[in-house]
Amino acid sequence: METHYDILGVSPDAAPDEIRAAYRKLAKQYHPDMNPDPDAGERFIAIQQAYETLIDPDARARYDLALRGGGAGAHDPFAWYRPGGQAPETRIGVVLLVFLGSILIVVMLALSFFLRAVSGIRRQQGF
Repeated sequence: METHYDILGVSPDAAPDEIRAAYRKLAKQYHPDMNPDPDAGERFIAIQQAYETLIDPDARARYDLALRGGGAGAHDPFAWYRPGGQAPETRIGVVLLVFLGSILIVVMLALSFFLRAVSGIRRQQGF
């Protein structure tokens, strides 16, 4: 399997400047408008994807972790449920508290408007 590093022809410890330079060189070489080879388009897409992954520090860290076999790939929806998987940051208690608080505010506002309307009717009727 060809890695993103292999596609760009850089080492796994390459600096962003090296990655950028390799990308520019290969993009010019394999761009479909510049290269009549029918496979150039597919190669250009692979080069583009490799560059986008390796130039972003967070995406590169996730990619390197997946390459080492130390974690599930970014596309794995069940990664949280495996031993050692990362749990979501959101705490259910906080979400529940915010939700119930919002409902309480809406109910209190509705009750306030209702009581104002009732007292206004009483004043008009002379009660």
